[in-house]
Amino acid sequence: MILQLSIKNFALIENAEIDFHKGFNVLYGETGSGKSILIDAIDYVLGGKFNKDIIRTGESKAYVEAVFTIDNEIVAGVLEELEIEHDDTICFSREMFTNGKSIIKINGKTSTISFVRKIAEKLIDIHGQHQNQLLFDRDNYIPMVDSYDSSKIGPILNEYHTYYEKLKETRERISTIVGNEDNDKLLAFIKFQIDEIDKAKLRVGEEEELNDKFKILSNAEKINRIVGNSYSVLSEAGDNSSVIDNIYSINRELSSIEGYSEKIAKINENILNIYYSLQEISSDLRVLSEDIVYDEAELETINDRLYKIANLKKKYGDSVEEVLTYKEKIEKQYNEITNAEKIVEELKREEKEIIDKLNLLGDELHKLRVENSGKLEEDIHSNLKYIGLEKCKFKIDIIKEEIRHNGTDICEFLVSTNPGEPFKVMTKVASGGELSRIMLAIKAVFVDKDNVPTVVFDEIDTGISGRIAHCVGEKMYEIAVKHQVFCITHLPQIACFSDYHYLVKKSFKDEKTYSSVTNIGDNEKIAEIAKMLGGSEVLNSSLDNAKSMIDFANSRKIIMKNNFIKRTDE
Repeated sequence: MILQLSIKNFALIENAEIDFHKGFNVLYGETGSGKSILIDAIDYVLGGKFNKDIIRTGESKAYVEAVFTIDNEIVAGVLEELEIEHDDTICFSREMFTNGKSIIKINGKTSTISFVRKIAEKLIDIHGQHQNQLLFDRDNYIPMVDSYDSSKIGPILNEYHTYYEKLKETRERISTIVGNEDNDKLLAFIKFQIDEIDKAKLRVGEEEELNDKFKILSNAEKINRIVGNSYSVLSEAGDNSSVIDNIYSINRELSSIEGYSEKIAKINENILNIYYSLQEISSDLRVLSEDIVYDEAELETINDRLYKIANLKKKYGDSVEEVLTYKEKIEKQYNEITNAEKIVEELKREEKEIIDKLNLLGDELHKLRVENSGKLEEDIHSNLKYIGLEKCKFKIDIIKEEIRHNGTDICEFLVSTNPGEPFKVMTKVASGGELSRIMLAIKAVFVDKDNVPTVVFDEIDTGISGRIAHCVGEKMYEIAVKHQVFCITHLPQIACFSDYHYLVKKSFKDEKTYSSVTNIGDNEKIAEIAKMLGGSEVLNSSLDNAKSMIDFANSRKIIMKNNFIKRTDE
């Protein structure tokens, strides 16, 4: 959800920093006060298309910043896919200059509009006269139908996805084999690479062994001198006793008195262990000094071998393991090309088997989707009737087509907005206000399943009043129980349901126009709703009426919250 929105020199807003909350957020203000500017600012910072006219008159640039919480794994998954570091929040910022250029950032790092939009579609749905992201994208319809009741569809769809990936892989292999027009030249090149690697007779671990030998041989003189000196000190007496002899003498002396004290016995035992260890070390040093002999020819051989391995790594991989893995890959490719006709024939047989399986699974999905869509139509009709669109008929067409990533179906949402009118594609028939209310009806059905955390409704109250407006307010609050909902409204029947009430005002100073946004308290909310009811002059009767409306709305909100809790507990 949106935590905070910061705006500088955007349209009529000079400077604003607004904190938002989960629940039902109502934006209210007189006509022309700039209510929609806030929604425009959110749309802008999330990659919407705007021109330089959004920059406040007389200023050189506009700046918007929005901080969102990361509320679900879907959003986190998109961020990880795009390799964007994050914690529990994500910050978008966008700056536009008078020359038309803009800079967009995610968590302070410059990004692209396409990246931002990909994240934004998982964070927020904006529904208004010109913005209905969910409804304008037909690709969203099938997932919506599937999620309505996924208990049966889910397992079949998962199996379908598995076979669809197999189909893509099989077709890619066929394309790779068939697509090589210059196979003779390619075969010769691959054969050269295979022979070069084979000739080297690489062995995993060989390079490390050679490097160790090279270090020893190239430093043989120094190693021999120090190892020899160490052996002499430990084992050869010379004019004085050796270290081992002295340790042995200490052990022999202490043995004569160890019977008098357990501590002495323990010390002597340790000394005896040291004596044996030093004898073993002395023997190892003697063998080492005998084994390490400077051999220029061997050193040159090792150096040549390391050079050959390095040359192969430069061509085929960063390690011997990678070079050998590459060889396996090109051997497979060589085999595929030399046996192309036979392999393609086998792959085409596999392709047909996969297609047959996908069509069977697609048929099962189609039947379940038709069944789902009928139940979904009924629920949406019920909601449409409740919010004053009882004449609007809603129909879901599930149409069989070719194999796609999510089945063999496409889906259309159709409406007939007036009796006797034929069903037509919804987005081409309904007005902006109707679309927003249709979206509200759909959102209310999916309130328990929808993972987009923030929903914005603009112009949803166009052409309604009275009881219908109250019903629209209730439906929006139903969604706000689980989601963060924003609504721009001028109707008291909707505004009285707000959890948070933001008043947008326009003022004039020094021949300039300013819009400001304030999160008002309960008493101010009563006064503002009274103004909606009775005009600019607030009468006691209007205040009483406003308070009664809010009290009734609050009682309905408690019921809706409890109903939601019951549904989630079932």
